[in-house]
Amino acid sequence: LERLARGAIDLGRRQASHKVDAILISSAFAGAGFISSDQYREFVLPYERMVIDGIKAEFDIPIYTHTCGSIGDRLELMRETGTNGIDTLDPPPLGNVEMADAKKRVGDTLFLKGNIDPVNVMLLGTPEQVFAEASRCIKVASVDGGYVLSTACSVPPQAPPKNIVKLREAVDA
Repeated sequence: LERLARGAIDLGRRQASHKVDAILISSAFAGAGFISSDQYREFVLPYERMVIDGIKAEFDIPIYTHTCGSIGDRLELMRETGTNGIDTLDPPPLGNVEMADAKKRVGDTLFLKGNIDPVNVMLLGTPEQVFAEASRCIKVASVDGGYVLSTACSVPPQAPPKNIVKLREAVDA
């Protein structure tokens, strides 16, 4: 893991040297569906901290972490890595993160991104449901700043375009 972390530091520094806006650490399999919080503490946290510290030692750049699934039990541990933000914040039933809880627990020190269910809302929901969910996330998570409106994970390719439009319209409402 240390060798992998050193390689990730090198890659991150190379990206930063090209003046990217931010660096994403994809830690997709570090959620509770894959490993316990104790395993996260032992096998993920120290190495993600090493990567983040190693990049930030040379570049002042935002670094944020993508972790899928149920991460509600490790939000504070993720903060300990030194990350600037957390992405995707999967809501139930895909994960277990409630936006209000995440904002209360770590939203004063990290930016939060996501929490719109990509399957049940974006793909299968109505435009009204998309607008309502986006509005809820904005209302709860944008207090004092630090929220990026986004789906949890990706937008399904088959998502109706009108749903994507409603996501955007919620920003201006």
